[in-house]
Amino acid sequence: MAARPRMKKRANWPDNLHEPRPGYYTWRDPRDGQTHILGRMPLAQAIYEATEANVIVANGKVTKTLAQHISEEHKTVADLVDKMPKDGKASTLSARKYYDEEIRRAFGDKPCRELTVKDASDLIEGIKDRGKLRWAQAVRSRLVAICAKGVALGWMDKNVAEITEKVEAKVQRKRLSLDQFNAIFAKAPEVAEWLQDAMLLALVSGQDRSTVGRWETGWINGTVAVVRRSKTEISIAIPLALRMKAIDMSLADVITRCKSSGIETPYLVHHRKNHVKVRRGSPVRIDSISNEFAAARELAGITGENAPTFHEIRSLSKRLYLEQGGVDTKALLGHSTDQTAELYANSRGLEPIKVKIDG
Repeated sequence: MAARPRMKKRANWPDNLHEPRPGYYTWRDPRDGQTHILGRMPLAQAIYEATEANVIVANGKVTKTLAQHISEEHKTVADLVDKMPKDGKASTLSARKYYDEEIRRAFGDKPCRELTVKDASDLIEGIKDRGKLRWAQAVRSRLVAICAKGVALGWMDKNVAEITEKVEAKVQRKRLSLDQFNAIFAKAPEVAEWLQDAMLLALVSGQDRSTVGRWETGWINGTVAVVRRSKTEISIAIPLALRMKAIDMSLADVITRCKSSGIETPYLVHHRKNHVKVRRGSPVRIDSISNEFAAARELAGITGENAPTFHEIRSLSKRLYLEQGGVDTKALLGHSTDQTAELYANSRGLEPIKVKIDG
């Protein structure tokens, strides 16, 4: 028996699309005869969905429609940046924000498929020409990740950033000597009332500014202080008896000094006075530790673009303990590899290599 001829108005409809009631559509799967309800919708949408379903039946996969192709062709780099994951540590997300702003300024409006290796290279080389090699490294790394996302989404055919030349950034920051530490320490009270405590805590404990800035009294458990580094999420149990002979102070001494402010607060390094934006006893912001240290360093006459930062106290701590002996500096600084441990032990020419002999 011949199939019933189509109604004239349905002559151009895709196979298996039906309209049992005006404006109400269904699609019949030719493989098993099952009817799937599309519901009430515009005819154009019903035709689109039925066509897609027919493609699945015929080819076993969904092909992109003309509309999807057109949409993807106009996706910009800014759109791609918006697609990047938003999870991660606060410090990482903060850094990514600035990298993304640099990338958006360079070619945020450019369609993803039009981004070239030269575009990426010009951005990175321009940053290098400004003398910001570390920044160029970071922006290139971020752009590689963004382009990888673009390839995964089908918005780009290749990762153009990955083809660019890698940025080699030599270490330029000078190491901090004990004499310089003492000079800055002497000027610290002129800058901030809490700065000396932060410096001593960093030097004796060997911890970074993030750990120093959020160090709580609750971390002290009996004869040890158990700290957890936010960057690596490594927990380190430091004996309170740990003593740095170079300044003749133990970790217990430093903690006692921090608590001597008489202010009720869970933080060892804390504001001593109320200010416009901070309250007495509140923790000190990480950026404030760096900025106030730099101000005290300037007062001490230690200047220059590559002058040592607060972070260099960490290297000084390691070098002093190595000179002292008897301290597992790799464990103290939370280094998981010998390579990283050796990096912090390197004085970068500040001091001569010393030959030790027994007896």
